[in-house]
Amino acid sequence: MEKLVAQAQVYYIIGYARDSSVYTDKKWVLGRVYLTDKRILFKKLDRYIEVKYDEIVSLEEREKYPRISPPLGWSRANILEIKHYEFGDKRHILTSLISANFDVTLKLRAIITKIMGGKVASMTELHRRVLLLLYLGVKNTLFMEYLLNYPENLEKVIEDLKFRGLINSDLLVTSEGTKEIENIRKKLEERFLSR
Repeated sequence: MEKLVAQAQVYYIIGYARDSSVYTDKKWVLGRVYLTDKRILFKKLDRYIEVKYDEIVSLEEREKYPRISPPLGWSRANILEIKHYEFGDKRHILTSLISANFDVTLKLRAIITKIMGGKVASMTELHRRVLLLLYLGVKNTLFMEYLLNYPENLEKVIEDLKFRGLINSDLLVTSEGTKEIENIRKKLEERFLSR
């Protein structure tokens, strides 16, 4: 039987982005979020939208979010970004957002991470560099370690990239990984142009 673990009143946006497309016309919805031991349920009036834990690709907390502001009225508002498969369809990834007081988003993230067994990790600079090296064809971990100045957790980073669906078991970059590489390229261009 499904068990309720936590609930909170939050603002949320389901499907703020789909793959690399962003929907800037989406508005924050005031509703409740329920965490059960099997899924996340978003409620607005009598309607529920579910995101199953095994469909979540990444989970990150952000103080700011590009092209969108937290809802008015939240003091110390924070945004929890959840990237997940499009309700069972692994060909597309949706980005959904939860905004609430910092303490609420921190607690929600901690509970979701615990339920998922700690499989979801933040995408760090090291994750991006390893993905870029794999994209460029560097698969030898000894070379990677040398190029990355001998990081301690290279194997875990590679496992995280596999879990996120950015690379496959043969260390080949997937279509989702290629989209992430494109995001990295855009950020590098922006950084270069702003000099």
